[in-house]
Amino acid sequence: MSKQIELEIWGREFSLHVDYDCYEGEEITEAQIQALKQFRTHTERIEQSKSAVENYCKEQVMSDDENNKKDNIFSYIKPECLFVKRDKENPRIALMCKYRYDLEHGLAVVFSSDGEVAVGLQDIIL
Repeated sequence: MSKQIELEIWGREFSLHVDYDCYEGEEITEAQIQALKQFRTHTERIEQSKSAVENYCKEQVMSDDENNKKDNIFSYIKPECLFVKRDKENPRIALMCKYRYDLEHGLAVVFSSDGEVAVGLQDIIL
């Protein structure tokens, strides 16, 4: 199941699909609906996550001599969609991104309901 939302991410507007972690034929859970609602209420967490993403990518970005825009996060990250995990105990939403330094796995910025932010390959949420 999927829908589209408008979202500002690190100073730029994006139109992103929202993909829900559901089994075939399964309805979106109330926990997933509430997780997305809470995420949209606390958009400042997106801006705060920028430094965590930059820190995660720092070594690869700095060693890339071909990246002339190292200070521009969008030269190595491209937000693609939001992924809402099916989990009643710990609702999480991930900003799934294309990642210049790992095109196969991409990058996930995971926002937990308790305010914690984790950054890593998309495997950390899938």
